[in-house]
Amino acid sequence: MTLKTLVTGFVTAAAGAAVVAAAAGGMTSIASGAPSQAPAVQPVVWDIPMPQAPAPDLQSPLVQTLTGLAGPGSYTGAKASYIQGGLGRIESRLADSKYRDAQAKGYFPLAFAVDNIDQNGPVATAFVTATSPTGASASQAVTFVTGPSPTGWQISKDSAMALLSSVA
Repeated sequence: MTLKTLVTGFVTAAAGAAVVAAAAGGMTSIASGAPSQAPAVQPVVWDIPMPQAPAPDLQSPLVQTLTGLAGPGSYTGAKASYIQGGLGRIESRLADSKYRDAQAKGYFPLAFAVDNIDQNGPVATAFVTATSPTGASASQAVTFVTGPSPTGWQISKDSAMALLSSVA
């Protein structure tokens, strides 16, 4: 590329930018000696859809789901409705065993904080922090799905297995 091509391209681009800037500023002629006053900015409506109504408040049902899952009972019984598809027989026994161990150590009842909730149809993801009465705390991303539980939400099977493996 020669210097002449580079300069010519730069001059052409600068002239084009000057024409666009002049048109945006309301000038009718670049040769006009009198400065023109820029028109007032007018609001414009584009064919852009307005945001939908915000998602309903999910924090309370999701916390209730977690509380139900961390409450008393067996993972093959009352708690099974809070896990999408339930747990298998071996996973349920392991979860019940881990629950009893944690209960003996004084980790229950847990307090839950659910933040950064993002709902996409029947699926919601959230960042969950669980804090025990001993002060121990753990945080993890959890996926919830709508389902047949008392709160209308269940923990996805993958999230349940990740939670179980984190305490196993």
